[in-house]
Amino acid sequence: MPFQLFTPWSVILTVLTLSIAPVMSAPLIIWDNQEGMKFGYGCEIKATDKVPFHTSQYFGNQRLATENLRNFNGVKQSHLINFSIVKERISATKRNHTGIEVTGVNQRTNAKNNRWFSKRGDQGYLNNNSLRPLEDFVFEVSLKEDLYDNRIKNHLRELKPEEKVYLRVASGETYYQARCPGQTDRHYTIFRAYQKHFNEETLYYLGVSTEETKVLANIRTYGKVESKSFLAEVGNEPRLAVDAESLRQAIDADPKIEEELDAIEAAVQKAQELANEASIEKENTVNEGPVKEEVLVEDVVANTTLDQVVCIGTRFLNVRNRELDEVLFKARNGERIKVFQSWSGDDTQEAMINGTNYNFKRVEFGERESADQKVGFVASAFIKNADDCPYLNGRNSPRLNPVDTISGLDDPNCCDFPTAAKPTHSYTSGMRKFSHNRSGGRLHAACDLYRYKNEPIRSVAPGKVLRDLYEFYEGTFALEVRHSGGFVVRYGEMTGKVLQRRNSIVNMGESVGKMGKVNSGCCRPMLHFELYSGEKSGPLKSKTGRYKRRSDLMNPTPYLLKWQEKVF
Repeated sequence: MPFQLFTPWSVILTVLTLSIAPVMSAPLIIWDNQEGMKFGYGCEIKATDKVPFHTSQYFGNQRLATENLRNFNGVKQSHLINFSIVKERISATKRNHTGIEVTGVNQRTNAKNNRWFSKRGDQGYLNNNSLRPLEDFVFEVSLKEDLYDNRIKNHLRELKPEEKVYLRVASGETYYQARCPGQTDRHYTIFRAYQKHFNEETLYYLGVSTEETKVLANIRTYGKVESKSFLAEVGNEPRLAVDAESLRQAIDADPKIEEELDAIEAAVQKAQELANEASIEKENTVNEGPVKEEVLVEDVVANTTLDQVVCIGTRFLNVRNRELDEVLFKARNGERIKVFQSWSGDDTQEAMINGTNYNFKRVEFGERESADQKVGFVASAFIKNADDCPYLNGRNSPRLNPVDTISGLDDPNCCDFPTAAKPTHSYTSGMRKFSHNRSGGRLHAACDLYRYKNEPIRSVAPGKVLRDLYEFYEGTFALEVRHSGGFVVRYGEMTGKVLQRRNSIVNMGESVGKMGKVNSGCCRPMLHFELYSGEKSGPLKSKTGRYKRRSDLMNPTPYLLKWQEKVF
């Protein structure tokens, strides 16, 4: 039976297997090189007789630890460690050989590495007899916590997943693949994911496409026989369906599921419309002959350097189509890009998004593995030279020359501004300003600097951490630093991400935390910045006074304005 474009009912069934974990065996999770792991909403499961991945092994009379990766003419190019993972490539046909690309190199080997060994991304030909089926092996991979999105973390919280996960391709008499809305050209090979101490259960199903395979980059391979000691086969078919009663129970328990179903059904309808348009276009092309579009070479010349990067204070940036009305994929902060330089102006666009006017540029992500996610439009405000991006590596490149010590707040070398860029709202007016009225007659003891969640918070001067992260206000945290010269700063309303410990020495401009957002939903993400002269000691909070703070509290406004002017 040919593959059917996603019907709403198949979409509903698949979504529900993800949304109501108690009813199904395990969720389907899709791997993305930039975003990590995310639920496979709306994906349709299909049986297939083959998959594009293989395991490599030396074929011959000798017992060698590597197999030769050769070019089309049979010349050896590199030595591929046995039991590595390779994927098939469309290349010139060579008798008894398959064109492959190295996807993941087996780290579980006694072979002594040298410069002739194959690396991930190497291409060439392997003898067909050197390609072993995936189901004969189990692959250990390392998945750090930041590779899981929040929904998956919540789903797996009770299981407390370890960093090591064991993958076995889902197979019995057949393999299984998934195709997902918006990714109809991708075929995700489905693996079962286990943990060593979960002998009886599949942790989740993991879909991996040939376009994005970083999850398999560093593997440790186990033979099927030796793996049986800690991995059990669990049936032959992924169980990814639920009944109508489960549907009603799920919607009653979580109304958001119904919203998700509506959104996905809308996506399905759009996919069907696009498919119909493509079919009509194909028919017209057959009847009338192909229409050739004249393209000027000068109009598609990209910037030849890769010094420019995506620079954004959040984890991902949306990459859009030419019309800017659709998100094609997401880019990770720090990804290197080429900017197209068009004589015709077709490679620049302008649009109003969420109330802000943006200029967009057409860029290429030249280092990506996925050919279908390399070109798109991003807002020019988020394109920077790598040296000028303040968000790389979790720490910012210093905007001022850091100094080892200062004499105090009036020292000419004081101070750096505490946020990565100029605040989006004035902190000298409204509820953000120092001394603004608060409930119960209290006055605001800080300046609130609005920016974006998870941006780094910078130490304004050299100093020593007096008190590391502690619970502060409505789900946020604070940290206190005594800076050189004696003044004290409380950096408040940060996330719980620990970057500094008590008694740690911090440098001027060094990250001390990440910008947070209160859980009441009242306000944008902010840094709550309190300043103290340091003439007093003890807790900063007090039961007396209009500010309910220690008596050496200072108004930080004039200092912040001075530092802002110097930095920005």
